[in-house]
Amino acid sequence: MNTLAHLYLSGNDPDLILGNFIGDSVRGGEFSHLDERVQEGVRLHRKIDRFTDQHPIFRQICSLMRGDFGRYCTVVADVFLDHFLARDWERFDARSLEDYTRWIHQILAERIDTCPERSRRYFKYLSTTDTLLHYRSTEGINRTLLQMAKRARFNSGMENAGAVLRRQYPQLKEGFESFFPELVRYTLGERRAHATSA
Repeated sequence: MNTLAHLYLSGNDPDLILGNFIGDSVRGGEFSHLDERVQEGVRLHRKIDRFTDQHPIFRQICSLMRGDFGRYCTVVADVFLDHFLARDWERFDARSLEDYTRWIHQILAERIDTCPERSRRYFKYLSTTDTLLHYRSTEGINRTLLQMAKRARFNSGMENAGAVLRRQYPQLKEGFESFFPELVRYTLGERRAHATSA
């Protein structure tokens, strides 16, 4: 899953949110110096990624686009699923997406200076571009993936993401509707299990 889903799946715990946000920026066990609950957020991020990558519905979603994006189909699928979460946000949270992103920015801004450089750069990008809000539209998704295409090491096809999203929209939406509730249940179970054992 991509940024919006990772944040949402952290619940309302600022430490889990911070750890989940920086999950892609830390390698191996190099986050052991962080507060325990932030560490748990990093571990939650990794569990979400493993669950997603191994899930048959997610793999089916990726197979729809492998011809368009090759090895980058999983990256694109993550962003596309964030689109459906952003588009129907009111189904998942009582706050508007605008209010939610303001709240997230406030939480992260207070502690981002202690995070890895990669996380600090990404937070600056998110907070100055309103990317999470733009995920609601196919145009916003296309802009996001166009930027990612410019940074890709190989020919990714991501510059064509908007056209692919429009072409595959019904199948991708169906995949999201089937997969995301399972991911929410899994993540909630992981958070509850850790809270019980803590």
